[in-house]
Amino acid sequence: MRVYNEFHIYATHDSYVIRECLVTTNEIFPDAINANANAEDKALYFLKMSGIHQQTFNWNKARNGELMFTNLENMRNSLENVRATLQQQAADNKKRLQNYNWRQGKIQTPIERDIPFPCNLTNTRSSEPPVTVNRLRPGDIDVIAAIGDSLSAGSGALSQHVLHLVTEFRDLSFTGGGTANWRKYLTLPNILKVFNPNLYGYATDSRLAIDKSAYLNIAEPIMMSRDLEYQTRVLIARMRQDPHIDMQRHWKLLTVFVGNNDFCTDLCHYDNKTVFLRNHEEDLLKSFRLLKKNVPRLLVNLLTIPNLINNLHSQLKKVNWMCQAIQRFVCHCIFSDRYDDDYLQMISNLMQQWQDIDRRIANLAEFQTDNFAVIFHPQLGHAAAGNTLWNSMLQPFGQKQVDMHEPFKRFECPTLRRPFIATLTNSANIKS
Repeated sequence: MRVYNEFHIYATHDSYVIRECLVTTNEIFPDAINANANAEDKALYFLKMSGIHQQTFNWNKARNGELMFTNLENMRNSLENVRATLQQQAADNKKRLQNYNWRQGKIQTPIERDIPFPCNLTNTRSSEPPVTVNRLRPGDIDVIAAIGDSLSAGSGALSQHVLHLVTEFRDLSFTGGGTANWRKYLTLPNILKVFNPNLYGYATDSRLAIDKSAYLNIAEPIMMSRDLEYQTRVLIARMRQDPHIDMQRHWKLLTVFVGNNDFCTDLCHYDNKTVFLRNHEEDLLKSFRLLKKNVPRLLVNLLTIPNLINNLHSQLKKVNWMCQAIQRFVCHCIFSDRYDDDYLQMISNLMQQWQDIDRRIANLAEFQTDNFAVIFHPQLGHAAAGNTLWNSMLQPFGQKQVDMHEPFKRFECPTLRRPFIATLTNSANIKS
């Protein structure tokens, strides 16, 4: 339910996040209240500061992206207790779940120890941190982070039954998970750990974003574009307060992946679809400008959404009845028998416009500087996505792959000719 997402994100289920956000500098959260205030007071303060007041739930008002804080808040503790219980049960049975998913062919086959890493590691880390993002080698990245929704949180990555779909295996997430190594889980952090064994910030356990083991993978299920600014502020606060991070010296990599929930659960509740797209554009601009102002030496991967209509709709309609029921519940704006072909074509066109917005914002000159750059990646199991994202980071603009292969079928490596991560600026000097 969308309204639940609002109080989940803005009131938050977590005193740690509230404390973390509200006692940071005024630049991140103006007029921060006393650090000794209790979590409930801080949550209420944050809601008030955001202009959100508690009201009785009214379904007719839950439209057009309006932020609502309703009496459904009273259910929050019960829901969070269920969530925490499911999370703990999954953590306690993780080995069994790994074996089950491996037997089912749902996770990658482990790579034998006698098989070397696909890339030559010579000269893949600079002797001194580069002064420009356009000369950034894979080994120069010291800190990695992830913002996004359930895909970045690893929800259901080791699922055995339907309840595991709401369980977060964020240490397996292709954008922000770093459990084990590339031989077992081919995630972006596990690839980068080969180039820099001291890489920091990836999630190390299957826990919630509030837990220490989540580190800088702060992705939250049900997250939408409108939550980008909030997650950005939380990330900035965590980075500033972490003694392992040198904000001025360390090069940081952030992967942002958002939009699936906007189309699945929010779009059909907008009266004006142009406003829906314009809001996303404003969300990106706010988030990137905050990051540019507060996080020096930052490279941002912006992953756009896949076109669910062109790529997935027909295939997902063929699955069993249980999966179809789940689809209709979690993605009711797309997977419903009441929508005809004209409606689905309209959704597909909007998805294309969303992708175009992502590309245009990422390529703005203000986000292509020596100290801060955004890389737009075309639409992308977690291992295949991690492999594809890695490849795209090394492929020049205009030459990035748009399809996804089996893990290791195509694996890009830095070369003498192209030793740097591909940015919009340095790609201009590379001929196809």
